Amino acid sequence: MPVIHFYFDFVSPYAYVAFHALPRTLFGLPYQMVYRPLVLGALLKAHGTPVPVSLPPKREWLFRHAGWLAREQGLEFAPPASHPFSSIPWLRMALAASPQGQPGRHVCETLFDAIWQGGRDADDPALRDQVWQELVRDLPAVRDPADSEVKQELFALGEAAIAHGVFGVPTCVLLPEEEGGTPEVFWGVEGLPMLREAVLARATTAEGTDA
Repeated sequence: MPVIHFYFDFVSPYAYVAFHALPRTLFGLPYQMVYRPLVLGALLKAHGTPVPVSLPPKREWLFRHAGWLAREQGLEFAPPASHPFSSIPWLRMALAASPQGQPGRHVCETLFDAIWQGGRDADDPALRDQVWQELVRDLPAVRDPADSEVKQELFALGEAAIAHGVFGVPTCVLLPEEEGGTPEVFWGVEGLPMLREAVLARATTAEGTDA
């Protein structure tokens, strides 16, 4: 079964849109999705890339475009009261919500929606605490988001993203079928149809082999 790593940062409106678009994009296909949070700022710094929202006209376009894409999906889009915000506490919450450091879809959806629906202040500790308390009630085991282990996991995911050739978010990495193969990178919401095509090609090849 094809394995896909979805690299994201909660600070990205496109990551929010892509996260919600993935199930429909890959509907009917066999795949395993692994959600991998990372710090976008650190990734961009590693590549020497400026922060997209640092240029006012580009910032305005990004939010107009992401909002339009969200509405096309019938998805609520009410950006946080201030942006950019510090996403690191949210990213650590995602990892801490899983003893294995691999957050499930429910955890990621809860955090994405808390940030990108309702227009609340994502930097407000009270909001984060409220969301965390609501989240942990439904989970069998969690860790402290401030644990050094969680912090190290977040750093390691950033390093893994760079090793996979990730240069921005959202990015889907389709892992190679054979050890030593080259992963396929699909960047942005616009890369999702290409991802479907690649997964479909693998499924078709597998069917042909079985026949």
